[in-house]
Amino acid sequence: MKLSSRPLGDSDLEITPVGVGTAPIGSDRSWYIYWGETDEKTAIETIRTALDLGINWIDTAPFYGWGRAERIVGKALKGRREDAFIFTKCGTIRDRDGGSHMNLRPETIRREVEESLARLQTDHIDLYQMHDVDPDTPIEDSWREIYKLIDEGKVRYAGLSNPSHPTRRARHEDRPRDLPAGTVQSPP
Repeated sequence: MKLSSRPLGDSDLEITPVGVGTAPIGSDRSWYIYWGETDEKTAIETIRTALDLGINWIDTAPFYGWGRAERIVGKALKGRREDAFIFTKCGTIRDRDGGSHMNLRPETIRREVEESLARLQTDHIDLYQMHDVDPDTPIEDSWREIYKLIDEGKVRYAGLSNPSHPTRRARHEDRPRDLPAGTVQSPP
């Protein structure tokens, strides 16, 4: 089946109007946002069915079930990587008490991309987004590290995921001028 597509921001990615969001499939009792556990086999079949129907992008994050969603996406895309763009995120770090905090220091971004690539069983991420704002790290430092990942071929495009409207505008404008603007996910 062929669905219509549209460009994502000013990238060369042509995406379908809907994608597969994986926060619920990452849900398990170890995660403080719990929707009820999703059977892994059912989750994999659901992703593959979406691909069969022509949906061509999957949104995930290490935060979704603390890596569970990315592992499931990796299994679902085994042998089908060319059928889907993978969008994932960085910066939401698990606390010892089970909560989370933001950390977008360059070394954290680098570690997270390597871990995501391994869980996703791929050599690149199509869209890598900062999950939210880290008030303790200059955003320019975060953008610079993501730009290095683009230069290395590990990431194709970058964006922001959940910042508030005023922060979103300021943070998006802080990206290096030659870095393509991938996406800002939050609605105004």
